[in-house]
Amino acid sequence: MSDHPDLIKQRGARQGRLAPERREALLQALEAARTCVRDAGPDEPSPALSQGWVDRRRLVLVDLVLTLCEEVMRGETLGARELAERLHPVLGAAQELAPGYSLGKAAALVLEALEEGEPGLEVD
Repeated sequence: MSDHPDLIKQRGARQGRLAPERREALLQALEAARTCVRDAGPDEPSPALSQGWVDRRRLVLVDLVLTLCEEVMRGETLGARELAERLHPVLGAAQELAPGYSLGKAAALVLEALEEGEPGLEVD
């Protein structure tokens, strides 16, 4: 192998990366958490805006966030556009639980940013 400075930088960038076995352990823990969340849902239907409705919305939000976490951890790289697309429903679900805040506006800004972003752009 050459000791060219650019090659050394590339090799150096690979150091300190998440080990595959740790990534897999995180993915398994996230899947276990998602199973707990799905099993925790109330059995009976709930009227809108009741505590049962709020509990269901909370569980939906947690499930969306855990799904996002899984997707972030699953691949070696994550497309910036994919990340923004996954954030939109998270913000939408959060808006239902915090209607007095501008989370709906934030979700709209995420969609607007998708129009500006570079398609296929990936971050490492």
